[in-house]
Amino acid sequence: MQKLHFKQIIVTLALILLFNSVFLPYLAPVSELKAASIEKEDIYTGLGLMFLLVVLSGGSDNQETKTRDDFYSYKNFSEADMEILASIINAEARGESYQGKVAVGAVIINRVYHPSFPNSIKKVVYQSGQFTPVENGMIDLSPDDESFRAAYDAVSGLDPSQGSLYFYNPAKSRNPDFFAEREEVVTIGNHVFLK
Repeated sequence: MQKLHFKQIIVTLALILLFNSVFLPYLAPVSELKAASIEKEDIYTGLGLMFLLVVLSGGSDNQETKTRDDFYSYKNFSEADMEILASIINAEARGESYQGKVAVGAVIINRVYHPSFPNSIKKVVYQSGQFTPVENGMIDLSPDDESFRAAYDAVSGLDPSQGSLYFYNPAKSRNPDFFAEREEVVTIGNHVFLK
């Protein structure tokens, strides 16, 4: 939201500068203009800088999946962390859509940064009683390329789960009462995501 506001300010300033440099001389006689020390090159430089600021202020805000503004780069995670994240995505979301895989990864990342959970990927994934694939050994299967891509997208801030801290498959859940107490956020494929 803050990035969008910043872009609007930059665009507004660029439009004001453009109006003052292009249209104002036609509307007011040259003798009435007071800022005679501003050269045409200065105006073009200013417009160029405004354009550069708009470009550098970020990409498109029209993404289908929400991007967390408060999120950190995947470079804060080790290769081992990424392997664990890809492994749990592969084990939990095999057969789900790519968006579903990213959402599972986002839940893990949301937990890492939530005060109620451990503060590392490994500790979140291996926290006792949290993920069935850890208990049954499915996490030890080698993750596929799509699971790795989903892991990198999740740590880069893509969050189709919309900030969820839990997910489950209603058809396979062993603890439906626990999930019934939580706020449903979104359903993606066979998984329901909750806060």
